[in-house]
Amino acid sequence: MRSGSPGEWLWGPEAMRWRRVFSGRADQVRSARDFATLLFSGTGREDDVATVVAELAANAVRHSRSGLQHGWFGLEITLARVAYIAVTDQGGGSVPLVRTECAADELAESGRGLLMVSQLALATGIHGSPRMGFTVWADMDLRCTDRQVSLAS
Repeated sequence: MRSGSPGEWLWGPEAMRWRRVFSGRADQVRSARDFATLLFSGTGREDDVATVVAELAANAVRHSRSGLQHGWFGLEITLARVAYIAVTDQGGGSVPLVRTECAADELAESGRGLLMVSQLALATGIHGSPRMGFTVWADMDLRCTDRQVSLAS
C-alpha cells in the first residue's frame, strides 16, 4: 500500500485511461458528455471537456454510419496533465474537416464545431478513413485552468 496524499495517488506517474462504447443515438451524446464531465471533475476544465465530447460525439452520430440503426461510437479518454479525448465513429459520409475562422460562415447553422474544439484544445487531429471510420481527438491542457479562449458569439 502506497502512502501519501490522495492527490499524489491520483496524479501518480501512470495516466488513467478509459474507453467506452455508446449506441449511435442522439441521447447517447449526452451520456458521453456526462461521463467525461464526471471523469474531469475538479480539474477546472469540466465545461470545456463537456463541450469537446458533445461536439465530437454529435458529429459521429450526425455525419457517419454511427448514427444508423445498430451504430455506435467510441469515447477514449486519457487523464493526465495533457489529457487526450477521442471519439471514434464507424466511417461513411464525409471526411471531418476543421474549418479556419475565415472559412466558417457566421450565419451557418453548422460547420463551426470542430473549429470551436480546436480553440478549446492544445492540439487536435483526425485519422482514419471513410471505410474504416475516423477518430477525431483533442488534447486538453489541464495544467492551466483559466479559460484560454473566449467563445463569444
